[in-house]
Amino acid sequence: MTLRPEPDGVWVVGCTGEFDLDTTGKLADACDRDAADARLLVLDVTGATFADSSFLNVLIRLNNSRSLVLAGRCRTSWSGCWR
Repeated sequence: MTLRPEPDGVWVVGCTGEFDLDTTGKLADACDRDAADARLLVLDVTGATFADSSFLNVLIRLNNSRSLVLAGRCRTSWSGCWR
C-alpha cells in the first residue's frame, strides 16, 4: 500500500495485495493518520488481488467520513476479489 498527496488536497492510496481482517487495519490507520485532511481520497484498487468484507467495511467507513473514489481495475474479476 502506498499513499501520496496530490494537489488540491487529494490523496491517492495504492492498494496492492490482499485485504482481509488481518490487513485492512493498516489501510484504515494510514488513511486516518496520513490522509486525515484529504479533501478527496482516491483508492486505486488495480493492485488488489483479494478483498473480503472487512475491506468493504473500511470503504464504507471512509466514504462516510470524506469524499472517496475507487479507481483502477482489480486484476482479477471482482468475484475473485470478493471470494
